[in-house]
Order: sequence, then structure tokens, then C-alpha cells
Amino acid sequence: MKARARIPLTNGWDHAMEVMSREIRSIKKSGRVLEILEAGCGQKWDLDIGDGGYVLTGIDLDPEALRIRLDKTKDLHEGIVGDLRTADFGQRTFDVIFNSFVLEHVPGAQQVLKNFTRWAKPGGLIIIMIPDPYSVYGFTSRMTPHWFHVLFYRLVLGWKNAGKPGYGPYKVIYDRVVSREGIRAFCGENGLILAAEYGMPSSHGLSNNSPKQKLVEAYKKALQVLSLGRLRSDYNDIIFIIRKPALAAEVDLPASDALHA
Repeated sequence: MKARARIPLTNGWDHAMEVMSREIRSIKKSGRVLEILEAGCGQKWDLDIGDGGYVLTGIDLDPEALRIRLDKTKDLHEGIVGDLRTADFGQRTFDVIFNSFVLEHVPGAQQVLKNFTRWAKPGGLIIIMIPDPYSVYGFTSRMTPHWFHVLFYRLVLGWKNAGKPGYGPYKVIYDRVVSREGIRAFCGENGLILAAEYGMPSSHGLSNNSPKQKLVEAYKKALQVLSLGRLRSDYNDIIFIIRKPALAAEVDLPASDALHA
């Protein structure tokens, strides 16, 4: 495993949500409804793209998670129980496809990415978030059994419903394409523009300077040292901002620099 190129970091979860929200707002056009697909929608939507002017469709393989989203959160215009590898939207396409912490759980993630490419409108956005498999967090997830993940979520993070129907964590797969290198290669091979990548630190809801948080950070820093710096401890997750090129008659959007806006 070689040392990897540095990546710009967000200032945590809230800043990451604002970065992605700005990207989506940047393609909103007056008088036109934005079609958004939340691919693997889970229980909540943390982005802020303003009031109205969009239709939010969610699709998820977990019917209980989708039920919770529809009955409690109530922010979807449409909810679909479906598999991202085999779902068929016919001729329907979307301005934005948002996929958050899903691909690492999918065997056959390459097919999901091909579907995203087909479902996105020309000039549209594909936004993907994954735990970096070569961060300390992602490496630990890959190397430990699922029962350990459930215990960690319950005992350390305090998620009482962890592992129950409708609630994570879900089994980790990490197909080859689910990495910085894999996503970059996929974009290059399929005519997509990788406009930006960001690393995102995450406390997973642990209080800053709490004993649990200090223990987790100590573990991460120790493993980074033991890996000779090949595993990163300063962030857990990666955000990819991907653009599908516009048609020749349309004006191409500039590459993102939303992190510095």
C-alpha cells in the first residue's frame, strides 16, 4: 500500500453538508423544478437546498428504513423500495443523484455507478459519500466482523437500535471500485468529470473531548503511526462531486471550489 496524495478536508459534518448543498443550489435554475434522487435514502436528509423548487425521490433496499423516512421524517416526495443494481426508471433522469454511505455495502457497486451515469441528466451532479477504505476508520471496518460493528454502534456510539431492521450498521463489502482510486478510474472510463474530492472528519455523534472520543482518536493516531502513515487518521470519509458533461449545445459548469467559498 503506497502513501496517498493529500486531500482537502471539510471542517466536519455541518461544513460538509453546506459544501454539498451549495453544489446542488448552484445548478438550480429559476422557474425549473430540480429532480433529485437520493439513492439509498435511509432515514433522513441533511442537505439544505432552499424551500421548494425541487422534487426529492428516495430509493432504498431496506423497506423498514424507508417506512421510517416516509412516516416520521416526511421529507420525500416519493419513496421506492428497490435495489440500486436493478432498479429501472425508464426514460426518467435526474438533475442530482445523491448517494451517502451506501456503496461500501453493495456487492456489484460498479453496476450501481453505471446506473447513476445513465440516470443523471447531461450537466447533472452525482454526489457520493463513502468511508475511505484507507482511512483508519475504513480499514478497521473492512478488517472486523459485522457483529463487532453492531457492538461498537451500541456500546460506544450509544445507538440502541443498531443492527435492528431499518437501522445500521449494514454489512461492509467494499468492492474494488469503492475507493478514491476506483471512483477516479470509473469517472475517467465513463466520461464523467470528477470536479472535487473532500475528506470529512467525523465524530459519529461522540462529544468532543469525551473519554470515548479521546479513546477513538488515540486508536486512530496509533494505527496511522503503525501503518507508517499509509492509513489516514485526520478524516474518515470521502465526498466526491462528479459532473456528467452537458450536451454540446449547453454551457459546461465550472469545476467546484465550494470548499473555499
